[in-house]
Amino acid sequence: MKVVDVQSVSPRQIILAVLAVVILVWILRGGPFYVVGPEEQGVILTFGRQTSVTEPGFHLKIPWPIQTVLKAPVNVVQRIEIGFRSYGSGRTTEYVGFNDPDMLREAQMLTGDENIINCSVIVQYRISDAGAYLFNVREPEGTLVDISEACIRQVIGNNAIDAVLTTGKLDIQTRIMEQVQEMADNYTMGISIVAVQLKDVQPPAQVSDAFKDVATAREDMQAYINEAEGYRNQVIPEARADSVTIVNEAMGYAAVRINRATGAAERFTMVAAEYAKSPQVTSARLHLEMLESVLSDIQITIVDSHAGALTHYNLDGGM
Repeated sequence: MKVVDVQSVSPRQIILAVLAVVILVWILRGGPFYVVGPEEQGVILTFGRQTSVTEPGFHLKIPWPIQTVLKAPVNVVQRIEIGFRSYGSGRTTEYVGFNDPDMLREAQMLTGDENIINCSVIVQYRISDAGAYLFNVREPEGTLVDISEACIRQVIGNNAIDAVLTTGKLDIQTRIMEQVQEMADNYTMGISIVAVQLKDVQPPAQVSDAFKDVATAREDMQAYINEAEGYRNQVIPEARADSVTIVNEAMGYAAVRINRATGAAERFTMVAAEYAKSPQVTSARLHLEMLESVLSDIQITIVDSHAGALTHYNLDGGM
């Protein structure tokens, strides 16, 4: 290895070397070019004021100190965690939850019916305006955490514990998302809320067993209700079918009786008209027809009292 004699180096060479290092650092940190990543936007500051926004790629600018560049990850969905913290990623992800005192203080909330509940929430957001995100609010992520926590506590405080634990989760998530977005817009933070998720909602450990018993009782109640509904859905259609059958039979019987009565009335009217034309003939005819209908199935025997007790005439054709 060649050893350089420091005494043989002239001051001019030292100055040139230092100047070269300064120029190299200046080029790398504030030179005339910069690169914006595929998930970023570049915000150009000219004398400290925002003048333009650039998209991903290689760009040129006026060197520092005239222009500087700040970058913001606008195409990345970021998230904040309230009531828990996750470390690592994939299979090695570790969570710190309600067992940690700091997380418990952050997660513990009061519901509308004055019950305590532990609630951990994930708020996902995307930067929609890089300039507003970088300059309108100091520490935008911390501000978003405070806004989200305030909105979560307000929405949870407007709902009963049953809704928070069971049926009202979807509506609560939607309302939290709307309120966080509204407050972020009021602060012109330049962010768009993508989603709000209630990750874990639990009653305090001291009353967890009691809540489990209540949940079990509600499940049993719902099972009984479903069983009764099933029985009702089976019986009512059968009763309706029977009622339809009875009504149809009654309508058929009514139609038969009405037709018979109508026919009898028309026959009586016709007979009355003929009787009016010839009363004696019609009366005799009716009398004969009645005798015929009455005596048609009767065996008639005429006994001659003068011919002896054993003498009789059979009108059916024999003697």
